[in-house]
Amino acid sequence: MLMGDRRFPAVKKGPLRSRVVELLKDAIFSGRLEPGEALRELRLASELQVSQATVREALVQLEQLGLVVRQPNRSTNVTRFSAREIEERAQLRILLEAEAMEQAARKFTGADYARLGELQAALEEKVWGDDHFGRIEADLAFHRSIWEHTGNTTLVRILDNLTAPLFAFTCILRTRKLVTSRMVVNPHQRLIEAMRSGDAALMRERIREHIETSYAAFLRAGATIGLT
Repeated sequence: MLMGDRRFPAVKKGPLRSRVVELLKDAIFSGRLEPGEALRELRLASELQVSQATVREALVQLEQLGLVVRQPNRSTNVTRFSAREIEERAQLRILLEAEAMEQAARKFTGADYARLGELQAALEEKVWGDDHFGRIEADLAFHRSIWEHTGNTTLVRILDNLTAPLFAFTCILRTRKLVTSRMVVNPHQRLIEAMRSGDAALMRERIREHIETSYAAFLRAGATIGLT
């Protein structure tokens, strides 16, 4: 797909870099910017009606999130993963998220669990709809709520950077109708129950099942778009 085939809205309100980051992130998650696609600073600056420096700063931030790959003075491309890289990231996510669940469970209060239940309900509303980006945002909000309760900012940052490209990948497959919510059943309630139990082994087992079940379906679907 060529960048000239579509237009981004001009950035008019809010901090410019943050707005550019959000617009590009939305385009990546929706599949309008495809894995491996080149991102040209000058063209993006023209479309968004911002300076090239602002675009460059936004791309640096997206690189930190793992959504683009930059080669200074050469090129910037939307991140494209092999099946092996996705599997590796999924395995790392299992290890780190299990640790996050254990740490968060020691701090969660009744009010925190009530809020987590609200996030789960919001996610379930999105699961059966066609708002794929909204579903991903709701899913990420649920998990990030757990991560942030650890109070470990380094762990939260690593999990954010590790999972953002994975969520983008799954969103693209949903957008293309290669995977539907009915094909991937991830009972988040089981994660909440494991945390309430305080059983570290159960938490590790539930998050492993949760993530492996998801990515098995996505990796099968990914093969249809040339994922190697």
